Amino acid sequence: MSTLPLLAPWEHEVALEDVLVSLPRTAAVGAQVEANLRGWVAKARTLGASWARIGEALGMTRQSAWERFAEGGGKPSA
Repeated sequence: MSTLPLLAPWEHEVALEDVLVSLPRTAAVGAQVEANLRGWVAKARTLGASWARIGEALGMTRQSAWERFAEGGGKPSA
């Protein structure tokens, strides 16, 4: 069995075109993950979780959780 460390795909020798082809797929996956995370946070809020509990679960402060996930992103309307 090999004891070599596993490398992330971008740490391998790879051609520029292969890197560019992977960017939109990676961005799409990131958007899907973000949408799912927002859905779970909304569900937690519906079930009564405080921003402090959500922040703790995500390894961030209450304020950071609120700014990232509150309706409107926690930013004042223009």
